[in-house]
Amino acid sequence: MALPVLRVGLIGNGTVGSAFATALDANQERLAQRLGARLRLTQVAVRHPDRHRGTLAGVRIHDDAESLANDASVDLVVEASGSPDAATWLRRAIARGAAAVSANKQAIAGDRVLLQALADRHPLLHCEAAVAAALPIVRALRDSLDGEEIHNVRGVLNGTTTYILTQIERGARFRDALLLAQEHGYAEADAEADLSGRDAAAKLAILATLAWRRPITVHDVDTKGINGNIVDVVRVAREHGSRVRLVAEAWADDTLHLRVEPKILHPHDVLARAENVVNVVEVHSALAGPLVWYGAGAGGARTASALLGDLLVASRALVGATAGSIAA
Repeated sequence: MALPVLRVGLIGNGTVGSAFATALDANQERLAQRLGARLRLTQVAVRHPDRHRGTLAGVRIHDDAESLANDASVDLVVEASGSPDAATWLRRAIARGAAAVSANKQAIAGDRVLLQALADRHPLLHCEAAVAAALPIVRALRDSLDGEEIHNVRGVLNGTTTYILTQIERGARFRDALLLAQEHGYAEADAEADLSGRDAAAKLAILATLAWRRPITVHDVDTKGINGNIVDVVRVAREHGSRVRLVAEAWADDTLHLRVEPKILHPHDVLARAENVVNVVEVHSALAGPLVWYGAGAGGARTASALLGDLLVASRALVGATAGSIAA
């Protein structure tokens, strides 16, 4: 008996999008066995379609992301464009009953409707890939720790600044460290979102929304980034065995506090383990106590891993879960 087919539409085919499309194709059989349905990429919306037709055989390629989001033939919309317009596409896909999977932290963290959907655990919106790539921190807060009281969330969430600070620790000047990050693909040509702390603030807003079940936008986060003035601070801290990292933290007492800023970390602080593009996230909850996630928080393959995981979860919400009987 032929398996049912779920049609996937992809918005964006850059580093993350292309890694996702490759991973989806390479894992077709394994995913079908796990899901009981086939996931077929049928459409890709990109800014310059002609540049991508040679690499996506059998897939309709066009430049209209809005029409893809609205297309009733697309069951799952995967958004990996980084576009500021993505929030509208995600909302429209969900409104018509499609699942939406996104790696776009700025679009989500700036949209209260999407954040409310996250706070409410909407079954058709998933964004693991928007925070710390393959580290399963979004799903942990959304599902595993859903019954918990969260005391605080803190992390080193931006790989670009961590890489720059690591290079400065090794003797590089700020400008040279930034250029090296750009050469390796860890930083965009315009790295303002990373350096200003806005990237980390968007990720923190998503985590805080999940942890405290209320929409918290990137604009609610008190944010301070790094610039060339950080070099002397980094080197003095290093002389004393400490490290400087861009730390994102949220904690609750009578009110909820949200902050992103460079901090000097004691060598025994778990966040001090972050170097190069490694992300570290620490969550303190009432019952579980301190929990730590550690791993590479950037890269096409790692982000594609998170997108695939979310795609399976979203697909199960569409097809419905079936469970076999268990013998007594």
